[in-house]
Amino acid sequence: MTSELDQLTTTAFELASAAGRTGDIGERAWRLGDRLTQGSFHVSVLGEFKRGKSTLVNALLAEDVLPTGVLPLTAVATEISFGERRAVVVPLNGASYEIAPDEVAEFVTEERNPENERQVARVELQVPCRLLEPGVVLVDTPGLGSIYRHNDEEARRALFDADGAILVLSADSPLSAQERELLGVLAERRQPTFFVLNKIDHLAQDEADQVRRFVSDAIARELGRKERLWCVSARAALAARKLGRVPEGKEGGEFAAFETAFGEFVTNDLVEARLVTARRELAHLGRALDDAVSLEAAALALDAEELARRVVEFGAAAAEQRRAFDDERTLLARDVAALMEDLAERLFDFARNAPAQWTDRLQAVARSAPVGRLEDELQGSLETAVQECFEEFRQAEADRVEQAWSALAERFRAKTEARVNRVRATAADLFTISLPDVAVPEVSSEREQFFYLFLHVDPLGEELLRVLRRVLPPALLRRRMLARAREQLAREFDKHAGRARWDLTQRLDSVRRRFEVAMSEELEGTIDAITAAAERAKELQRVSEAERDRQLGESEAAREAASHALAFAETGGIED
Repeated sequence: MTSELDQLTTTAFELASAAGRTGDIGERAWRLGDRLTQGSFHVSVLGEFKRGKSTLVNALLAEDVLPTGVLPLTAVATEISFGERRAVVVPLNGASYEIAPDEVAEFVTEERNPENERQVARVELQVPCRLLEPGVVLVDTPGLGSIYRHNDEEARRALFDADGAILVLSADSPLSAQERELLGVLAERRQPTFFVLNKIDHLAQDEADQVRRFVSDAIARELGRKERLWCVSARAALAARKLGRVPEGKEGGEFAAFETAFGEFVTNDLVEARLVTARRELAHLGRALDDAVSLEAAALALDAEELARRVVEFGAAAAEQRRAFDDERTLLARDVAALMEDLAERLFDFARNAPAQWTDRLQAVARSAPVGRLEDELQGSLETAVQECFEEFRQAEADRVEQAWSALAERFRAKTEARVNRVRATAADLFTISLPDVAVPEVSSEREQFFYLFLHVDPLGEELLRVLRRVLPPALLRRRMLARAREQLAREFDKHAGRARWDLTQRLDSVRRRFEVAMSEELEGTIDAITAAAERAKELQRVSEAERDRQLGESEAAREAASHALAFAETGGIED
């Protein structure tokens, strides 16, 4: 095992040295080799903003190591490892420098370091926590989906640089579109991952059970296998841990069990997991380097004048497809907005008309229920009316919206796939390289995207009803309570319809943005890779023949290093 680890480390450093001028491939390979040398295992704590990632890390460490707050907070990744307490800032450029541990917030939070104006790559924090002693490095990442684009970029970079992950979801807003996208990436990379549903204390028991089933089933579908979902309250767990108590029950949900499972993974499975993830990362980097060198060689085969002409031609073709893509995105947004408007009107009509369907039932209860049970039975009828009638209508609307969205998204997917592949075909023709068509994922029928968490029905008003029972005769009391129940029923339908409208439209918009981002990344990634290869080829054509021969020799060495890395990483049946 040690010999294999040494070989992986050597191969990673060889790949880093050979990568040369090919973007961040060399840097990532160097980071992989460095992690293997240090015996460290990076676990990225991932999720959307305000899921409680920093609080969960603090709870695992049993102290307030990371800053937390009520706003989207983390802007720069913080790496926490074992050691004497200290903190080091690693800038994007220049030498690292040490800071006081209580100054970390000045460098990693959006409030103190807006849009990363301090140009910080990461902050490395050491704490004397035994959980980290075997070499675990917890990486607190910026939240996906905040209003700050650079936060998304940092979070995605932390994911691809990690050996394992803890995905933090939130019980009060379960499984957004971006979190589903993240599950897809985790499924592809197959890193050791712990799935945590935080803020479970925000829900009543029946709601918590419903959300647990929903999220567990969704994770199983995305990953193709069942995974344990740990339902916790990180805030309550942290409070208990700071007092020296074991966070159980309402004090943290299943946090103690999650902490134990994570600790057992660190103790028993870490070495093997480190090897598996290192192989996968090495294979990924080897393929990326091989592609980059092939693109550069294809462009260099052209003379300078012809290369310049084809670069211009490719740029024009790419710009045309970008414009077409933007037009399609505008049309999709327009169609989704129309769907949202139609949904809002239908829910408004429902909230206005539905209460009348239940008037007779409320009257029957008001006439027949014993006075002592009148309040409870009317309240029960209200809950039944709202749950049965509203849920039937909401489910029908969710189905209708899902079908309408699927049709819109399928059109968008097909048009975007065609545009992406036109770019790739243009590049293949211009630079005489092989770029197979990209198959954009089909639109799936995901009912869970339009999941709705049912709200409790508000009570009729206990204090007022106690007064009415004392002062009114039974017949008048029944009429007054019936009138109050009818008013409450109208309010409840309006409230739930409003919540459903907000929930469905928000999720629909999130799904739309997810498709747009995925398609845009595919298009821009293709354009950027080809453009970068052409620019490197241009640079080679401007240097002396001796220098060109030297750099071509480096490119050939890079190709050989990539081939060696791929061959070594794929031995033993380990897949990327």
